[in-house]
Amino acid sequence: MLFYTLYPFFPYQNSIFIVHDIRDFNLSAKNKNIYQKVYFWLLEKAHNNMKKAETIVVVSQFTKDLLIKEYWVKSENIKLIYNAFDLSIFKKLDSIEWTRDKLFKKYRIESDKKIILNVWSEESRKNIITILKVMDKLDDYVFIKLWRPIVTKNREEHLKYIKEHWLEGKVYFLDYIEDMDDFVWFYNISDIFLFPSLFEWFWRPPIEAEACWCPVISSKEWSLWEVLNDSCLIINNPEDVDEIIGLIGEVEKNKERMINKWLENCKRFELNKNTDYWWNLLLK
Repeated sequence: MLFYTLYPFFPYQNSIFIVHDIRDFNLSAKNKNIYQKVYFWLLEKAHNNMKKAETIVVVSQFTKDLLIKEYWVKSENIKLIYNAFDLSIFKKLDSIEWTRDKLFKKYRIESDKKIILNVWSEESRKNIITILKVMDKLDDYVFIKLWRPIVTKNREEHLKYIKEHWLEGKVYFLDYIEDMDDFVWFYNISDIFLFPSLFEWFWRPPIEAEACWCPVISSKEWSLWEVLNDSCLIINNPEDVDEIIGLIGEVEKNKERMINKWLENCKRFELNKNTDYWWNLLLK
């Protein structure tokens, strides 16, 4: 986007732009230095130039509505194509009990408790601090978060909270996962995928968890309701610790009746459908 903004003769009519996330500049950096001010100025200029493009692909209806409302993009120029998932990779696997022992040994996790899983960064919007507050009140679960923090300051605050509340041994941050197979196995062995995000444009991990038959508890913020519908247990207030704990208690009694909903929801994002959408778009 920066490239086409700085290049005055960019061929907008012969290009396809993909908009996955739109940065909220106010949430990116509170005290901006001169570099950040210039960078965000250029990004905002790029956002405003989107109305020149004849074809924009978005990953959610929420994003489409925002482009129309905030950036004056014509509705007919926006195509909605959801993210795709290879369901031959993300799926229910066998030998769960044996694999749990193998994974725990590999990543140095010592626990016989049930697993609450979360995947990706520790940006403030991911609301990891609320999960830590939940863990402070739960004794029969261990919390595992996969992938790097991205925002190192937030990781420092999380580690401080863990230390002050004696959560060592109940919380594991695994910054580097060796391969995709391990991701899939973690989804399979986990008892709950907890995702109290404060806002998302589209997020893959909850769908990946459902495809692996891992119950999902998620907020409904921004596009998450559009993506998950009624296939998971919904958090009305993603910062309400007691509400989340109550939903955790509901997981087991709802699991069996929710399996078909997980699988039906995942089919909406099958790779073959996505390929057909792109092929038809490129042929026009």
